[in-house]
Amino acid sequence: MGCSPLSCGGLSRAALLESAAVLAAGVWWSGGEARHVFPSPALAPGAVDDEP
Repeated sequence: MGCSPLSCGGLSRAALLESAAVLAAGVWWSGGEARHVFPSPALAPGAVDDEP
């Protein structure tokens, strides 16, 4: 698939990842697009490539 692992914290963050996965699955199951819930980091407010 061409993916690379990314460290996102220790086991203390596992519950947060699990919750995010449940949210994404719920959005998808209801017919929504999970990518709308989790947009690209480049689109986030304050991104480095934002124009003034």
